[in-house]
Amino acid sequence: MKKTIMIIGLLVLSILSTVILAQGPRTGMAENPGVDLEGGEITELTQEEINGLLLMVEEEKLARDVYLDLYDKWQLPIFKNIAASEQTHTDAVMRLIDAYGVEDSAISSERGIFVNAELGELYANLVTQGSELLLSALIVGATVEDLDIKDLNELLAQTANEDIILVYGNLRKGSRNHMRAFNKQIANNDGSYEAQYISVEELNEIISSENERGPLLDDDSNVVSNFETQLRVGPMGTMERGARGSQGLGMQDGQGAGAKDGQGVNAQAKQGSGNQYRMSGENGKKYMEAGGRRVNCPLCDNIQEDGNRLNARLSNGKNTEIKVMPDVASNKALKRLKLKNCDENCNIELKEVSVKNQARAAYEVKAQRNSKVFGVFNKRMNVQAQVDAETGDIIDINKPWWAFLATEPEE
Repeated sequence: MKKTIMIIGLLVLSILSTVILAQGPRTGMAENPGVDLEGGEITELTQEEINGLLLMVEEEKLARDVYLDLYDKWQLPIFKNIAASEQTHTDAVMRLIDAYGVEDSAISSERGIFVNAELGELYANLVTQGSELLLSALIVGATVEDLDIKDLNELLAQTANEDIILVYGNLRKGSRNHMRAFNKQIANNDGSYEAQYISVEELNEIISSENERGPLLDDDSNVVSNFETQLRVGPMGTMERGARGSQGLGMQDGQGAGAKDGQGVNAQAKQGSGNQYRMSGENGKKYMEAGGRRVNCPLCDNIQEDGNRLNARLSNGKNTEIKVMPDVASNKALKRLKLKNCDENCNIELKEVSVKNQARAAYEVKAQRNSKVFGVFNKRMNVQAQVDAETGDIIDINKPWWAFLATEPEE
């Protein structure tokens, strides 16, 4: 009887294996896995909140793309300046999307390309309208901000999530500042703007008041680069508001460039890409460290400083900027692999990888983790994740083909 059950089990496993191999590998199977909060509690975004984030990341991108096109046409600095601000707004929403593990539906960075078909159509119409006259272009700018404020008003009314409220509230301040700037330019060109999405009363209140600043906005209405430190939930799901992010290594005096760190390691602590980091060498290996996370760095020999930028020379002769620090990248990768820590069965490297035959700089996490096949049999699983060192995007998740048969509790 036991032999018969075993044979049946093997036949079932064989059939399932054939089916799954025919379908090809599957990655990113789980949507919105939630964020681990203090005490192990899981908080998940509602579908309404997810839809709002995906709308806003593309709506902020729409503003950027329209303004870049209008700058190309009219060469007026306001379009270039606000386009740069809209890029930081887009990045802010994207980092919130990443922090909560929301699938981004392959949002494109290419100008004029949108997942949301309605936004794609709106983009084309606005660019056409703004290309006729300079005054029309300025009115298009005000229209985009008008729509942005209206949607943010509605999305803020739909959520009680503190992180979303924090980000949306600051984006709305930025949009109101942009509205003031466009309205001033419209008046200078003998025109006027009439509200199309928000109420006349709200528009009048905005344009009759001074520019706003908040804890996360700079003088140009950009969301400041380290705004994650204000989030209730960071890329690892911590609850300590204001305690996250690449805030330096807490080095003591005398541990600057070229000093010894007490472990016989030649180390350099510097500021790059808006984050404090340290490079070091030990036993023939190179390391990069930030926010208390140290990773192996085969790429470090090819990294050069350019002001506050870190540029890595790749094998194809091209440079790529290292914008994402080791702590942020490794935390993001570990979270996607459902690992809380990188222990003796885990390795993290900053290295060159190939993505669709293109060289990229990436943080690669390789680890072994526990799993249960069919929820019964213990099995060690080799897993891998890669995070783009420039954009912070997850570019690869690799697990064995049989992973779909296994449960992977967070460990």
